[in-house]
Amino acid sequence: MRYIQRFFFPFLLLSALFGSVPGDSLVWIGVNKFYNYETAEAIDVLTQARQAYPENPTVHLTWAAARWLHSQANDPVETTYTILEESLNDIVPVYQSLVAKYPDRPEYQLYLGSAIGLKARVDLGRKEWFNTLVDAYRGFQIIQDVAEKNPEMVDAQLPIGIVETFASMSGFLVRWSAILFGLNPDQTEGLSKIETAANQGDFSWIEASSIKSFLDLWVYQDFPSALRHSEHLATRFPKNFYFNILYVESLIRTHQSEKAGKQLEYLSVRYGDLTKTQQKWYGGYLAFEEGLFAAERGDWDTAFRKSSQAIEVYGAEMDVILANAWLLKGMCLDVFKDREGALTAYRSTVKLDNLTAAVKAAEHYQKQAFLPEEFHSP
Repeated sequence: MRYIQRFFFPFLLLSALFGSVPGDSLVWIGVNKFYNYETAEAIDVLTQARQAYPENPTVHLTWAAARWLHSQANDPVETTYTILEESLNDIVPVYQSLVAKYPDRPEYQLYLGSAIGLKARVDLGRKEWFNTLVDAYRGFQIIQDVAEKNPEMVDAQLPIGIVETFASMSGFLVRWSAILFGLNPDQTEGLSKIETAANQGDFSWIEASSIKSFLDLWVYQDFPSALRHSEHLATRFPKNFYFNILYVESLIRTHQSEKAGKQLEYLSVRYGDLTKTQQKWYGGYLAFEEGLFAAERGDWDTAFRKSSQAIEVYGAEMDVILANAWLLKGMCLDVFKDREGALTAYRSTVKLDNLTAAVKAAEHYQKQAFLPEEFHSP
């Protein structure tokens, strides 16, 4: 379920259609600020933009996203759901009014669908499964209608691609849900839509690039592609810790040791600037990347210590890095000839069952012990 929370709903965060609409320049200032973790300033800017440009199609959902991200960086989890719920209750009527006023403007419909669909993120976090399905379905129906009638809107294609890709990877229930949405789960088509959004989307390129990097690193292991997308993100938003995590792992996995070492040094410095909530989230991430970098250089003692640290301090909602940390620990134990310890670590990886390449690798190494000469930044 944690995997689904990261992968299934990010498109509802922001799927923007920027053009020459009044207020776009001010909205972009807010967007750049919250993606660079300057969330309080982003809220101020976007609040001003809402007041000055109430008919800008992007501003209201962007304001809600900024409030949510600010809360995620500072508040307990339940508070983040409350903040998001309050923000959505504020903006959904605004978009309903704009759709009624401008029925021929598909961008308003797109944002209405995104706002309604984002309610499913609140439902999911609170484990209200029926409401999750209802709100996701209601929002997705609107988005899908916009995408079908306006194929030139690349941003509207992103959510379709995400659902197609995820459903193609999943079991019967999720595939059935996608069919219920009117989609035919297809990995190739889904990835193509995400890639198109990453390369051509007016604003959706940010989330599309993030999702594509995620998939390339931890599901499909297309490391050159992950590097291309993550480098773009890290360059554009240098203060975004998560984007830089994607980038450093892409460097490690493509064996660019010098750049990876410098990037890890940068992340170590940036870690001190994070809020306590963010440090709890990303502490395990950083420890794992340091362990992976050590393993790439053949330093198995450091790799073992850092992978163990990552597991011990892990506090993120998403368990993908946790699976990789358990896998790396198992590989280290195999190198140390502790086969029983390695098997315990591999079983912990498999137990997470999060559709990642780490789980498949752990299943393999349960049958055949890992050898250090096999290492290719798994």
